[in-house]
Amino acid sequence: MSETLTHAQVEIDQSFTIEEYVNDLLLGDGVSASNITLIGDPIQLAKLTDGSGNFSVESGLVLSCGDPNRLVDCGNDANPTGLGNAFDDPDLLEVANSVPTLIGEGFTVSSVNDGCVLEFDFEAGGDSISFNYVFGSDEYLSFVNTEYNDIFAFFLSGPGISGPYAAPAGFPDGAINIAQVPNSDPLLPVTISSVNDVTNPEYYIDNQTPAPGDVCINGYTTTFTAAAAVQCGETYHIKLAIADGTDTFYESIVVLEAGSFSSNAVALEAEAVPFVADGLEDIVPYADAIGLPNNFIYPNGETFPFSDWYANNNIAVTVDGQSTLVDAIIIEGCNDAQFTVIRSEEEAAETDTLYLNLAGSAQLGLDYAENFNQVVMGPGQVESIVTLGVVDDGFNEGIETAEITYEYINGCGELISTTSLVVIVDPIPIEAIPATVECQTLDGEQELGYTDMVGYGPFNYEWAGDSWGNATMDPSAWTTSFDSVFVMTDNNGQLIDTHVIQLVVTDQCGNSIVHEQEVLYPVIFETEICGGDVQEFPAYNAGIAVSDVLYNGQSLINTTLGSTPLTVDAMAVGDNWLLEGISADVVELQWSDTLILVDTCGYVTKAFMRVRDCIIPNVFTPDNSGKNDNFRIRGLDGFAGSKLIVYNRYGTVVCTKETVSDAEFELVWNGNFANGNPAPAGVYQWVLLRADGLKDSGELSLMR
Repeated sequence: MSETLTHAQVEIDQSFTIEEYVNDLLLGDGVSASNITLIGDPIQLAKLTDGSGNFSVESGLVLSCGDPNRLVDCGNDANPTGLGNAFDDPDLLEVANSVPTLIGEGFTVSSVNDGCVLEFDFEAGGDSISFNYVFGSDEYLSFVNTEYNDIFAFFLSGPGISGPYAAPAGFPDGAINIAQVPNSDPLLPVTISSVNDVTNPEYYIDNQTPAPGDVCINGYTTTFTAAAAVQCGETYHIKLAIADGTDTFYESIVVLEAGSFSSNAVALEAEAVPFVADGLEDIVPYADAIGLPNNFIYPNGETFPFSDWYANNNIAVTVDGQSTLVDAIIIEGCNDAQFTVIRSEEEAAETDTLYLNLAGSAQLGLDYAENFNQVVMGPGQVESIVTLGVVDDGFNEGIETAEITYEYINGCGELISTTSLVVIVDPIPIEAIPATVECQTLDGEQELGYTDMVGYGPFNYEWAGDSWGNATMDPSAWTTSFDSVFVMTDNNGQLIDTHVIQLVVTDQCGNSIVHEQEVLYPVIFETEICGGDVQEFPAYNAGIAVSDVLYNGQSLINTTLGSTPLTVDAMAVGDNWLLEGISADVVELQWSDTLILVDTCGYVTKAFMRVRDCIIPNVFTPDNSGKNDNFRIRGLDGFAGSKLIVYNRYGTVVCTKETVSDAEFELVWNGNFANGNPAPAGVYQWVLLRADGLKDSGELSLMR
C-alpha cells in the first residue's frame, strides 16, 4: 500500500520502496548501501515531514511498531499492524532487559512483538559513520519502568567490530548496539524507561496534548546521534530494529533523520568566541561597552556572574546550579558564537557533512539556527566557520545553555572530542535611573537628569528633541549620566502642576525603551467653600510638602487672621507643611480674595478663593428681577456626581441636575420645567443626593 496522509503541517508518505527509503531518504554523503531487506510489514515504514518545526527532526525515515499514519491522527489508538507475537528477536529482547538493572528497576520484558527490522550492507568513504535519530512512543508516560518497555537498537557489525549480538554470516565477530543515551554512564539503550521526565529528562519532550498540526505521539526524545568508527572502504552491516515490549499495543517509533547516515572525517577545533552578528557590524565589544551589569539577573530568579566571568574566562561559574566552564556569553539579538571546523587535507577532495551533538536548555531551531548541527565541507575545503545563529525570540527565558560536542574515532583509532559551552541570555534590560530632582528656579526652569544607566551601551538617547550618545561617536562622548534644563511654566509664567518628560534609550541590540520621568509640583487652584465647612485643600499634588500659604503676606497655616474667614489645616513635616484641608468661617453672603502658596523651593502660585453663605433657601422668586431668581444648593465642589431632584406636590419630577466634575460648586434650579416652560407657583420638595452618600431634603416655595 502506498499513500500520503497529511495533518496540517505533518505529512506521512508511504509511497517508497525499501530501497528508496534507504538510498534516497536516509543515506547522506560518503556511504553506499546494498543487500537491503525488511522484516515486518512495509506499512511500518514511512517518510515523515514535519512542517511545524516542533518535532526534533524536520524530515526522516520512520520505523514503527505499527502504522506510522497514527502520527497524523491523534484520535486513532487502533492496535498496530505488524508481525504481532510472530516476531522474535533474542538480541532486541536482551537489550530491552538490560535496561532495568542499569537504571535500578526490577521489571522484566517477557517478549518483543510487532517488530520492524530494516537491514543493509554499506561501505563508508571515511573512518567513521554517524546518523541522527529520534525515539518516540505512545507508551509515555503511563508505562515507564514497567514490562511494557518498547525497544529499538541499531546493531552494527563489520571489520574491527566485535560484539555480543548476532550478525550475518559474513560478519563473524558479532554486532554492537550504537543506539545509546548521550553521556550516560554506564551506556543506556534508549527506551521509555531510560529517557523520560524523571530519568535523563533533558532529552525528553512531553507531547501528551499536541498542538494542532504537531506530530501525534505522547512523548519523544531530542535529536540523538549514533556514531561509530569504521575502516575506510570496508563493508559493514547495520540492523535497524524496533519492537513492542511484552504486549502488541500502543505505537513506538524511531525516526532516522533524512540524509544523516553518512561517513565523516573531520574535527571540531577552537572554542566558541563571541563575535558581531549579521547586520550589527557596529556593535561594541564587551571590553569597550558601558552600562553592562556585574550580574545578569532575571525575573525567574536566574543569575549569571558576568563581571567575574569576563575578568577570567577560564574560571568555573555557576550555571543552572552547577559549576562549569563557559566559552562565550551570547546576548539574544546582539551577539553570536562561531566555531571553526577543520578536516585533514587527505579528506578534502570529497564533500562531507559533520553532525554536532547538541545539549543544554537552549533548543535547536528555537533559540539558535535549526541547521546549526550540520557542517557541510565542499571539495578542497579544509576549514569551515559555523555560526550558532542565536536570535531574539522575544521570550523572557533567563539563562539558557547550548553545549556543542563532536566526537569521532580517527583512522588511527584515537577518540577525538571537543566540547564548547555557550551561555545565552535575554537582551539586557535597560534601566534608566532618574537623578534626584532639585528645586526649580524662580524663572520656572527645572534641571532633570539620569545617572548610572544600565544595559548594553553605549546608548543612543533622545530627550526633548535632542539625540546624542550614539556608538558612532567618539568613545569620549559615551555616557550613562547626563542632565538637561526644562521650562516648567505655561505661556503666562504659571507653574504647571505635572510634567511628564520622555527619554528614549536605544542599546547596542537595537532595543529601545521609553522612560517617562514624572515631575510633580504643589500648585494652588481656584475654589469656593461654604461658610462653616471644611474641605480638602485646593491644590494639585497636595501631598507634597510646602513652605507656607499666605494672605496679604501673612501665614494662614493653623491660624485665623482677624476678618479673614479662612484657616489652612496642615501637618508639620520638618520645617515644612503637608496641607490637609481648608476651613471657612460663616460669612454674610460672600467673601473673596487671593491666596498664595509657596512651595519648598520658594516658587509662588496664586489662586482666587471664595467663601459663600450656603444656607439652602425655602423660598425663591424666579421673576428675572436679579434677586432670589434661582434655587441653589452650594458647597458641592469635590463631590462630582451629586444630584438635585425637585418634585411637585403630586410626586412628579420637575427638575434633575447633577455635577459632572469636582470643580462644580453648586446645583441650580431656575424654576422651569425641562422643556423650558415656567413651573407654576406652589410648594415643591427637593432632595439632594451628595456623591459621598449624604442625603438631604426639604420643602421649597416657588412664588411668582
